[in-house]
Amino acid sequence: MDNLAQLDRIITEVNDLGEKEKLAFVYKLNELFDNDEAQIDEEVPVESVFGLWKGRNITKETLRKKAWMKN
Repeated sequence: MDNLAQLDRIITEVNDLGEKEKLAFVYKLNELFDNDEAQIDEEVPVESVFGLWKGRNITKETLRKKAWMKN
């Protein structure tokens, strides 16, 4: 089943829930997003995302100098 079909099924099921169950669902979603953001912040340092720059001393100043030299 593709993602959109799954999403439609979930939305249909959520629409059938009562008010308290919908609130519980929203709180669970918030917990999921909070946990995902915390894991991303803790586990992946920003520098590791830039594989091309690994092991190089790149700063804002050096990038600006290089940009100004090319223009």
